Amino acid sequence: MASIEDVAKKAKVSVTTVSRALNDHPYVSDKTKKKIYKAMEELNYYPNNVAQQLRGKKSKMIGVIISYITNPFFANLVNTIEKTALELGYHLVVLQTQGNPQSEAFYIQMIQKKQLDGIIITNLETATPQIKQLMAEGKIVLCNRYIGDEELTVIKIDEEKASYEGTRYLINQGHRRIAFCTGNVMNVHDHRFKGFLFALRDHGLTFDETLFFERTLGVQGGRDFLQKFAAMSPETAPTAVFSNGDEVAAGILSEARKLKVAIPQDLAVLGFDDQPIAALTYPEITTIRQPIAEMGTAAAKSLIAAIEGDSQPEIPTLATELVIRETV
Repeated sequence: MASIEDVAKKAKVSVTTVSRALNDHPYVSDKTKKKIYKAMEELNYYPNNVAQQLRGKKSKMIGVIISYITNPFFANLVNTIEKTALELGYHLVVLQTQGNPQSEAFYIQMIQKKQLDGIIITNLETATPQIKQLMAEGKIVLCNRYIGDEELTVIKIDEEKASYEGTRYLINQGHRRIAFCTGNVMNVHDHRFKGFLFALRDHGLTFDETLFFERTLGVQGGRDFLQKFAAMSPETAPTAVFSNGDEVAAGILSEARKLKVAIPQDLAVLGFDDQPIAALTYPEITTIRQPIAEMGTAAAKSLIAAIEGDSQPEIPTLATELVIRETV
């Protein structure tokens, strides 16, 4: 089997120059690159996906960037994306950031290095010039959540409307002090938070910022919130919480049993997503259902159509549904 040293010897360049050529270094001339690529072909030396690149072919691989694979929402979304991609002749690589922007930037470089044909981003806070350029080239598709201040095409639900309807339901049930939990920080461009605030405003209510709980993620985040709730006085405590996720809601219910907080008598709980866990807790979680399968299918079809140079399917408007169970 040929090595990079063999390529360098045949092309009459240094190993460093071969390495730079493979990484598309600007200091390597096109003439030298052609010599190196020719030597690689003759020696049958093609690391990674270089062989396909040299032949002008695609890698037939796409990526999906998610924050936490442990979140069942993302697991279900990825499952649908992969099924659709396989049906269309592509393989899927799952890229987890754990909320780290540097990881996201690293993964996006995989497109530029031609290791991936394109990427689906499922949770974006800021659209960098690089991301916007790759979106324009049809190599990046956004789905699920985007809370930046620029108008971008995203395959998603109407988060503002869904949040408004959920909050309105809490208000119609008699709640006036409603807490808001989110995995982010306070952001006026967060459509879920906007819908929440608009519902309060339209019913003559003012939001108390002491009832905003940022960086509340997963089951443990729900437990932490309930402990804070239990430490509040009756005058300052909320009577309901928009938990912004079924895992958070499940954590609230779990901790409530330990601290003998009655749900929904002492605290009403509204979830989001309608993950399977929402119907398995006691009491069962009232939540807002997202069409996860439709979202994943639309994202995969849109990205692959762009990669193949086909006309992209129309971006659908994904409908949500308030699922009334027992926690409100």
